[in-house]
Amino acid sequence: MLAGTRTWVCAALVAWQAAAPPPVQERLDRVKADLYSRTDRVTENVRELKQILALDPRSAEGHMLLGIAYSTLGSKELKGEAIGEFRQALDLNPRLVEVRFYLAHLYLDLGRAVRAREELDAALVQAPGNPEFLALLGEAERQLKNPRRAVDVTRQALQADSSFGPAHFYLGLALLDAGQRDEAIKELEQVVRAGAPVPDAYLALGSAYVEAGRTEEAIETLTQGLRVDPARPELHIALARAYRAKGLLEKADAQLMLGRPKRAARSDSSDYPYQQVELDWELERGMIKLQRGQLTAAAEAFKKVLEFEPAHEAATRELAEVNRRLRARKPGGGR
Repeated sequence: MLAGTRTWVCAALVAWQAAAPPPVQERLDRVKADLYSRTDRVTENVRELKQILALDPRSAEGHMLLGIAYSTLGSKELKGEAIGEFRQALDLNPRLVEVRFYLAHLYLDLGRAVRAREELDAALVQAPGNPEFLALLGEAERQLKNPRRAVDVTRQALQADSSFGPAHFYLGLALLDAGQRDEAIKELEQVVRAGAPVPDAYLALGSAYVEAGRTEEAIETLTQGLRVDPARPELHIALARAYRAKGLLEKADAQLMLGRPKRAARSDSSDYPYQQVELDWELERGMIKLQRGQLTAAAEAFKKVLEFEPAHEAATRELAEVNRRLRARKPGGGR
C-alpha cells in the first residue's frame, strides 16, 4: 500500500514538474533571443515579460528587456513606457551600462538630445572608448548644433573601430552640418556602398550630391534609397529636387506627387517630423512650378512655406522673384 502510494505521488510530482512553467531565467533567455533576432513576436514577448515581472518585480534584466520590447513597438506612448522600464532597470542594477545606450537612443528619437548626452556621458564613464557610445554621443552633439564637437567625438569612435558603419554615417551627417560637404560625401559613400539598409544614409548622400551638382549620382542614390523604403516621403522629395536640377520637370513633378506627406501614413504623427516634411514638400513644389513658369501656383507654395516658417530664407527670396515676374506680366508692369 505504501509503495503504491509512493509511486502515485512520484508520478504526480513528475507530471506537475512537466506542466510547471520553466524557471524565470530560462524564460528571460528565451525572450532575449526573440527580441535580438526577430520582430514578429514582440507583442507575445511583452506579455511574457509582464508575467515574469509579476513573479519577480526586482528583475533588472526583465525591466531592460521590456524596455527594449516597448521601444521596438515604436509609438511615442510606448517609448515613454520604455524609458520608465529602463530607469527601473538602472535603479535595480546601475552596472547595466547598455541600458544607458538604449535610453540615449530613445531620447534622441524624442528630440531630447541633452538627456541623450547625459546618458552617454555616464555610459562612457563605465565603458571608456566604447565606439557605439562615442558614435551616438557624436550624433547627440550634432543634434545639439555642435557639429565640430560631433566630428571630433565620432572620429574617436572610428579610431576605436574603423569598420563601425554607424560611426561613418554619423560622421557624414556631422561633416555636412560643419560645411565639409566633400568629406561628408566620402563617409556616406562608405555606408551606402556597404549596402546598409539605412534610408537616411541614401537621403543624406543623395542630397549632398545634388548640392555638389552631381545629379546623375544623386538620382541613382535616391532611387536606391527608395528600394530600401518606398514610402519615405523625404526620399521622393529629394529625388524630385534632383530631377529638377537636371531639368527633367515631368519626372520631378511625378516624384513630388509620390512624396506628398500624409499624417495617416504613421500611427503616431506626433512622433514624426511631419511639419518639416510638409515644408520641404511645399518648397520643392514652388521651385518646380516656378521653373515651369506657373507663377500663381509657385507663389501659393512659397506662401505655405512661410506659414510654417516666416523667416525661411529660400521661400522669401523665391516669392519675391515670383512677385517680380507677376508684376512684369501686368500691362505697364515693365515688360
